[in-house]
Amino acid sequence: AQNKIDADLEKCLSKDNSTAGQRNCINSARDSWDKELNKSYLSLSQKLTKTGKKELVEAQRNWISFRDFEFKLIDKYYFDVKKGTMFYVIAENRKLEIVKERALQIKEYDDQFDY
Repeated sequence: AQNKIDADLEKCLSKDNSTAGQRNCINSARDSWDKELNKSYLSLSQKLTKTGKKELVEAQRNWISFRDFEFKLIDKYYFDVKKGTMFYVIAENRKLEIVKERALQIKEYDDQFDY
């Protein structure tokens, strides 16, 4: 089953075909994934031991650093190397996928914790 964020994104994209509209839809979805990530992160951090929580904080700090550098690389690549506004949409989509993947990963850790 498709999750709500992906369904909302699909609906949004089908309403607006402009480059700016598509980017807005994607950025909105990325914000939603970011919120999901934070929610799962908080939930997981409350279940972990002191040591486990320290590891989670460190892993997340490193992931954020990776994300920020990766976003810079994506911008450089798609805005400097590739020309044309359609690449802006592709670039935003790549960023969305990075955040979504991390959100799902942390959610999985959180969900499996109780088993």
